Amino acid sequence: MVIGYITGSERTSPYEFYIRMRSDLGKLPSYVPRIGEIIKVPFEYENQGKIVLYAVITEVTSSWDGYQMPGFEERLAIEKKAKMALRTFTAKAITTRIVSEKDKFNPPDVPPTPGSPVYLVEGEEVSIGLSFDEIMEKGKALPVGILDNGYPAYVDLDYILGENGAHINISGQSGVASKTSYMTFLMRSIIDTLGEKIKPIFIVFNVKGQSLMFLDEVSRKWKSSLNTAQGKRWLEMYKSLGIKPEPFENIEFYAVRENTVTTKPNSLRNSAKTYWWNTKEFFENDLFELIFDPDELSRNSNLMLSVITVEEFILEKLERKNWKSDKEVPKDSYELLRLIGNDDSELRKRLQEEGIHKSTIKLLQRRIQLASKSGLELLWHRDDNKSNKISWKEKGKITVVDISRLRTKMQAVVVGALLKDIIKSKEKDASFIDIPVFILIDELNKYSPRSERSEIASIFRDVSERGRSFGIILIGAEQTASEVDYRVVTQASTTVVGRQKWVELQKSEYGHLLPEQKRRAATLGKGEMIVDQPSLRVPIKISFPFPAWVLSEKDRGIDDEEVEMLYDA
Repeated sequence: MVIGYITGSERTSPYEFYIRMRSDLGKLPSYVPRIGEIIKVPFEYENQGKIVLYAVITEVTSSWDGYQMPGFEERLAIEKKAKMALRTFTAKAITTRIVSEKDKFNPPDVPPTPGSPVYLVEGEEVSIGLSFDEIMEKGKALPVGILDNGYPAYVDLDYILGENGAHINISGQSGVASKTSYMTFLMRSIIDTLGEKIKPIFIVFNVKGQSLMFLDEVSRKWKSSLNTAQGKRWLEMYKSLGIKPEPFENIEFYAVRENTVTTKPNSLRNSAKTYWWNTKEFFENDLFELIFDPDELSRNSNLMLSVITVEEFILEKLERKNWKSDKEVPKDSYELLRLIGNDDSELRKRLQEEGIHKSTIKLLQRRIQLASKSGLELLWHRDDNKSNKISWKEKGKITVVDISRLRTKMQAVVVGALLKDIIKSKEKDASFIDIPVFILIDELNKYSPRSERSEIASIFRDVSERGRSFGIILIGAEQTASEVDYRVVTQASTTVVGRQKWVELQKSEYGHLLPEQKRRAATLGKGEMIVDQPSLRVPIKISFPFPAWVLSEKDRGIDDEEVEMLYDA
């Protein structure tokens, strides 16, 4: 369908041009395109041959043709008492693909000629216009949502799994941007797309409330919507994308202990497993250093030396067969403090032999005391005969780790412990490298902030910069991308923006969006995102269906029989 023609009233380039809508003289256009629709322009140059230029509509404007009328003239024109001007409708388009009949592999970047007819692209040709056909042909198309024109949208898995790039970053206002919903939607899409071929591993950190502790249950809101027009639309979206509207399977939940004298999980999910590290695991996995501020360690070389001395001393002790009965091996942080404070202990003597001053030793004690008061004993357990490390290595498994009941410092210890474990496992086991491990975490700015350094922030840098070579993929979300470590946020090959405040959108982290898309990002609704990836010449605006799984403890309450009836139907 012809909707207009290339206007010569505006500058036309190979990358940006304007369309005057087709209409009979004095009448409104028969068709005004929506922002986000795909169009094509066939044209020809004698030396270049036939060319088809595909583009996406980014803006639609209307005005009086020719000049800006004074108010009284405009009133006469509106009331049709005089014909001083005509209404014109113009659309701005950004090129998404150029196809050349003469040179298929290196099409020329040439502008469409003024007067060329512009056609609306529909059906399967939408995939050609956005280059989805190329990634679908090589089997690397990941469904990410539905375009405004109703067709599925895809990105290239090679830019997620590490072949060409890795990592996904999602930003948007809290409560309206649907960050957590979209993060779990992407997890569902990745699982259903990769299927049994690869069986990726997912580690999901629950950082607030209990929102991610019931991903294996059907959402009450989802179930109640299925007989409504909106619910049927969501089902149709899932079907179009080839994604199952079902809760997650093969999933295991972990929660911290309620207190230091029980192993009961501090969680609304009573079936959750508790996690902790015993002394051997705590020191052999380099967790001791995580309780200190790395900025302070880098500034205070004596404090750094004291931390290293403690680590080396205890690791030496752990190498001996009788270490469990050795009184110089602390069972928890309180015993460690007593050893450091006891002038007759071997550890105290070792610190003195290293020339560490009493004031530094007292500083070391204060930092360990602070960690103890912050909940270290919930993570460092006295029982050296039992291990409750988080088990995450099974292929195709989802492991949800609740850190919401911990203070920020101890949250960082848990996240750091797991990231360290993943990196070590990848480095030691070559056969494990080919299995993608996805790390899903919200509030990324808390663990990898731009304004300050920490041990956990350094680990996130390592994951973002080296992770792709090991198959470690970070899917991080935050309210404002400008508050995340620049070296972490810029490593994400796929960037997703939900509704965002205008002042935040002016920052450089959103420079990949077109000016029109920034304005649109400020008014996006729930379930709407703008997705950008190198496989796309232009960021695309998509919608995604409501999650079929529970994302809030308030959304629970469907029993097994109801679930069976729901999916039998």
